[in-house]
Amino acid sequence: MNYKQRTDAIKTLMDSEGIDWFFVTHPTNVRYLSGFTGSHGVLMTGREECHILTDGRYQEQVALEVRDYRPVIQGTRKELEAMKESLGDLSRCRVGFESEYCSVDRWEEMQKTLPAKSYVGKKGVVESLRAIKDEREIGAIRRALRTAETAIQKSLAHIREGMMERELAHRIEDEMWKEGAEKESFESLVLFGARSSLCHGRPSDYRLKRGEPVLMDVGCVVDGYCSDITRTVFLGAPNEEFKNIYEAVRRANLAAEEQIRAGVGGKEADTFAREVIQKLGFGELFVHGLGHGVGLEIHEAPRLSPLADQNLQAGNVVTVEPGIYRPGFGGVRIEDMIVVRPNGCEVLTQLDKNLITI
Repeated sequence: MNYKQRTDAIKTLMDSEGIDWFFVTHPTNVRYLSGFTGSHGVLMTGREECHILTDGRYQEQVALEVRDYRPVIQGTRKELEAMKESLGDLSRCRVGFESEYCSVDRWEEMQKTLPAKSYVGKKGVVESLRAIKDEREIGAIRRALRTAETAIQKSLAHIREGMMERELAHRIEDEMWKEGAEKESFESLVLFGARSSLCHGRPSDYRLKRGEPVLMDVGCVVDGYCSDITRTVFLGAPNEEFKNIYEAVRRANLAAEEQIRAGVGGKEADTFAREVIQKLGFGELFVHGLGHGVGLEIHEAPRLSPLADQNLQAGNVVTVEPGIYRPGFGGVRIEDMIVVRPNGCEVLTQLDKNLITI
């Protein structure tokens, strides 16, 4: 990954707004800009020099992972005291910081310990860079997705009447680990029968019965990047109501993927799928947004929902996951990952989305 190029983009913003130093504290943003994977780090990005502060646990690791920031080890000092000793007098400097990750207490302590000419709270600066993936990032996401898809495919053969939701969730996770996953992207969601109407329910001891749907929403991390995929299959012969719901979700998924491209609004993208479901009579049962960005985090910019106010850009990696959830009956969700391209979208997900019966 080109960490210097990413840091240079931050410096360009600093120059445009007259900011002398920019502090980055969110761990994912620290990683994105520097390559540091530790749990504690503060980037102090200046126009001429850059520092990364961490503690003694990561003294060796930061030297191995980071090239473009000078390591500062906190030692026995308080964090802000170590920053002050590294940066010196800031009384003539405008200092930017990530306002959404800074508590009032920390802001007040910064003003007290590190007095500056002014502090400028900035929101979404690094996130806006993260939202547009380069081909190396897309490659990592593609590998993470293949790992999750393979795990689902292998696990299908083990689905049987009487197995617990937790049992299938653990099997899929085990298969992802065997395929090279670093960890799960999120807590695996596996739901059977009527419980599949719980959009984000947790796997339980509920045992699968013949004639019930199986909803699997899983993902894993490879090379730091997340994947996210949902498939709904059926044990036995589905009834007409389930087949109608499944087909409505499949058509909605396809309609969105056929029309999404750079320049389309996040709200408009959601409408592509939502209108299909509404026309087929299930509109009130599609209770969440169409999708979200995925990258170093499982949920990041941009959003695809009725509340989204941003246009999609080439390089965005997002999910397309329409769903219908009927309480007491069950639910269906079909989730793909796509890359937004100038004249359309590239569907990364390869797992079949036609109805699979077991």
